Amino acid sequence: MKHKKLFISLTTILTVVLALIIFLMIWFWGDSYKTTANYEGFESFRAEFEIPGLKDGACPQGMANYRTTYLVDTDELVDPENPDEGYVTEEKIQEYYFISAYFKDEPSRIYVVGKDTGYVGYVTMRTPVAQYSKETEVYSGHCGGIATNGYTFWMVSGRMVYCAQRDGSSSEKNNIARDIIALAQSNGELTFTAAFNANLNAAFCFFYDEDGNSANRSSSDRFYIGEFYRPKDYETDKLHHLTTLNGDENRAFVHEYNISTSSTNKYGLTMINSDNVDAENYVPKVQAIYSITDEIQGLARTGNTGLVLSQSWGLSNSHLLYYDWESICKSENRKLYRELTYTVKDKEGEDKEVSYGGFPYEGVPTKGGAQYKDSGSVYVYYIDKTFLLNNYSIPSMSEGLCVTNNRVYVLFESGANKYKWFVRQKLTDVYSFIPRAKK
Repeated sequence: MKHKKLFISLTTILTVVLALIIFLMIWFWGDSYKTTANYEGFESFRAEFEIPGLKDGACPQGMANYRTTYLVDTDELVDPENPDEGYVTEEKIQEYYFISAYFKDEPSRIYVVGKDTGYVGYVTMRTPVAQYSKETEVYSGHCGGIATNGYTFWMVSGRMVYCAQRDGSSSEKNNIARDIIALAQSNGELTFTAAFNANLNAAFCFFYDEDGNSANRSSSDRFYIGEFYRPKDYETDKLHHLTTLNGDENRAFVHEYNISTSSTNKYGLTMINSDNVDAENYVPKVQAIYSITDEIQGLARTGNTGLVLSQSWGLSNSHLLYYDWESICKSENRKLYRELTYTVKDKEGEDKEVSYGGFPYEGVPTKGGAQYKDSGSVYVYYIDKTFLLNNYSIPSMSEGLCVTNNRVYVLFESGANKYKWFVRQKLTDVYSFIPRAKK
């Protein structure tokens, strides 16, 4: 009898151990993102360059790119009969990538990588201690999304958006990105000169360049700031919890801003109406709002037709959600912010629908001290499965996105030392792909 009980116990233990081993084998070496039905898999992606800082303990978060031109000598002499005059120069295009990262016990960094030059270096940061403060401090925060159009470099963290611009005349303004590249060569320090409250839990951002040339500031250029939502862990404002026209439950917002061409605009973005507002407290005007799904880590617009959202959490497969941008922006898919409602309990305990009212700008009081509100012209657009063109299932921990020549570049956090003991697939490169609608 004792032998029988022992046999049963051992069999049970071995069965559990075997099941655990099989589970771990599938978890760590499974390839569901390579051959998943109904959408293109990860095999169509290509590695672009190594993610910097991983061996130093960096946890990558955001990514941005910047295209600049520089002069190089050719093999042609200016004057063949007078070699001392030198060679004919020509313009070359150089693409640079910026990657933000936080550390456990060190200041956060922004790394710089050149497409042709390779790794350049990194900069640490100083940020304003408060929204309108001129005093700065070393930044050691989460260091979320980053973006740049050359004139302004943006970094988002918490509810704040930090802005860096180059000191100098307006003719020299298109140089902050180049300054960061130069500072990175000696691991220097970048100072953000302004900050504003984003009115949401800013986690990622993206600069949309209409013509692909950062030096040309266009009225069609846009800047986006978005938030990450996950129940209990990362909550968002209750007013951001909406049911889309298709019935999906969205609980996060993305704000859209217009790019300013003013040489004195410290945020690089079009400002709110200045009527009855203290001039020192102007902040950028939210032009439109987009309601998005949960667990979004990054955003990228691919021309006027496509939108990609990077969705990930923990060790599960990440998803790159590719949407029809043109259809999202149609007038029938929007609602005025002031017309949105939410439910509250009245004094008798009955449900009561309350209007949102005008869009509020936190930290921007009027001269009378009241909260500044938009006149009610801000529209909210819904992004849900109605507009989904493809769903790419890829390895875990996708983070920020950027776009170069219609290719979407994807940053991963899985290669960080923080996750090395349990991540399923450790990716140490930035990957890229061309989004396509599912056939």
